[in-house]
Amino acid sequence: MSQASVSVNDVWDSIWVDIVSEIWNVRNSVIFNSGVADVFEVFTSVQVKVWSLIHAKSRFSYFPYSSWILNPLDCMKLIM
Repeated sequence: MSQASVSVNDVWDSIWVDIVSEIWNVRNSVIFNSGVADVFEVFTSVQVKVWSLIHAKSRFSYFPYSSWILNPLDCMKLIM
């Protein structure tokens, strides 16, 4: 596997980091900017970031964003 590829473990790690990061950002917005917590917005942002990571690092697997949204586990099978 080359450095420019992504593994399923990389995707799971990214999902975890992106979830925590987005929750932290929303928390900061609520506390410091009188923002409103929106779970759907956090979820959507994580989906976009992880899909972008896969496509930035993987040369061999391609699936459209719509497939990632509808069936992420099947898409992750394509990464292996």
